[in-house]
Amino acid sequence: MSTVCTHYTAGQALPRDAGPASRLLAAMKTAVFWPLRVVRARGELEMLARMTEYELKDIGLSRSDVGDATALPADASPTEFLAARVEERSGRRAP
Repeated sequence: MSTVCTHYTAGQALPRDAGPASRLLAAMKTAVFWPLRVVRARGELEMLARMTEYELKDIGLSRSDVGDATALPADASPTEFLAARVEERSGRRAP
């Protein structure tokens, strides 16, 4: 039983009819804030990596879950991925 990250959102999706200026602005915003997203995501993983096995088990995770989250894109927050793992194990969501 494993969770596969099938989507990840770096920013808000633009409607298809958005003009070129809107798309350019959105692309610039994504590029400017990319380093911040990377730092946040890596900080979350670092915090989880420092937890003991007991602390991870307490929140429904294992050491391998943290390792699996490192395969996500650099700026993707591991929170959604790991929350899906916890839900999958608790039986709240069908596999």
